Amino acid sequence: MIEGVIITSRKIIPDDRGKIMHIMKSIDDQYTTFGEVYCSTVYPGIVKGWHLHEKMTLNYIVLKGNIKFVLFDGRSNSKTYREIQEIVIGENNYMMVTVPPHIWNGFKGIGSEESFVINFTDMPHDPLEIKRMDPHKNDLISYDWSIKDR
Repeated sequence: MIEGVIITSRKIIPDDRGKIMHIMKSIDDQYTTFGEVYCSTVYPGIVKGWHLHEKMTLNYIVLKGNIKFVLFDGRSNSKTYREIQEIVIGENNYMMVTVPPHIWNGFKGIGSEESFVINFTDMPHDPLEIKRMDPHKNDLISYDWSIKDR
């Protein structure tokens, strides 16, 4: 696990009418302040990443579908420097992943349907505090996004 990344189980409450899927409460440990909430979708097999926020803390949760969420620790002063962490999150593994600033991250849609990813952040989007990098070819992270048989 990468230093500072927090994985929190989220509750699903089903009944005869449908279900409630908890995302964030102001009493949660990960909650600091409200920045914005947005939904990003990703098609099966498509990769969105790499990106890194210099100030923003991310709280990802997948409401529909599944993604492979990948993190890379490029912080030279971290105990987990240069480590990669993979997490499958979504309907099959409902959880929230909290990502502190300065962690490279990206995700790939897995399965056969479009995935709906919610990001609950502690500050509004600021294009000046985000860094982006090609997910397939770059000089920092060597990662193979293809499906791996285990």
